[in-house]
Amino acid sequence: MKHVITITLLSASLFLAGCAANNANQQASSQTENATTATKTSDAKAEHKQQTEVIDSPQAPDDSSLTKVGKSYQDADGSITLKAKSDYDEKTEIGDMALTVSDVKVMSYSPSPDLIDFFHGYSNDETTFNYVKIRVNVKNTSDQTVNFAPVSALKTSDGEKKGFDDDFYLENLYGDYEPGEERIGQLGFVLNTTDLGNLESMTIHTSDVFDPTGETLMKGKAITVPF
Repeated sequence: MKHVITITLLSASLFLAGCAANNANQQASSQTENATTATKTSDAKAEHKQQTEVIDSPQAPDDSSLTKVGKSYQDADGSITLKAKSDYDEKTEIGDMALTVSDVKVMSYSPSPDLIDFFHGYSNDETTFNYVKIRVNVKNTSDQTVNFAPVSALKTSDGEKKGFDDDFYLENLYGDYEPGEERIGQLGFVLNTTDLGNLESMTIHTSDVFDPTGETLMKGKAITVPF
């Protein structure tokens, strides 16, 4: 009888130990899954945050502190002086694409020595030149992928023209936009011939909105920004 009781108690102890071990394994697995989920969520939030925040361009100084014409700022990229600015801040809808243009500034720029070669293909005098910077918020409000360029062409009131490939900020604001995708960034165009004394406005031409096959869904629009 004692042997029976001993065996029964031993079996019960082994059963309880197995249950405890199984529960511990389940808890550990659950914690691992939760940690993985949290990491993925964190990564997704970080990726979204990166897409929807203006970043400091490696090609030009941060001009956020320049709010008054004539003021200057200098950092590792070089020195800039604000020559003109616009209060324009409006949203334009091009089909299912929502484009907000704001914070348009014209600046005189003297790049740091290590950036001079970079501007050789953009400016007639890469040591000192004027450029216009444009901030854009672009969102695809549709449920399909579309192709779009917020600035396909630009023309100043003084007659100077620029194309999308003249943008030197290079922040990947052109191309395919996934459903619901939003990007915020800046574009910069060197002004080689514009007389800033005669600058009254500039006209931004967006591209058409294209579907994945290249068919036009909506014609582009012209946006005039006054100074």
